[in-house]
Amino acid sequence: MASLTTFGYGDIYPITLIGKICSSFIALIGIGVVALPAGIIAANFTNELSDEQDNKKD
Repeated sequence: MASLTTFGYGDIYPITLIGKICSSFIALIGIGVVALPAGIIAANFTNELSDEQDNKKD
C-alpha cells in the first residue's frame, strides 16, 4: 500500500492490522481528494481552450 500511494520513508508505519487497514483507507481517500479536483480543473481548462478556439474560427 505504501508503494501504491508513494508516501513516507517507512520510518513510521502502522503495526496492528486495524492501523494498516485505516492507513490504507486514509491514503486512498487522500489520493481521491487530490485527483478528483485536479481532473475537474483539467477538464474545464480543456473545455475553455476548445471554446476559445471555436470562437476564433467563427
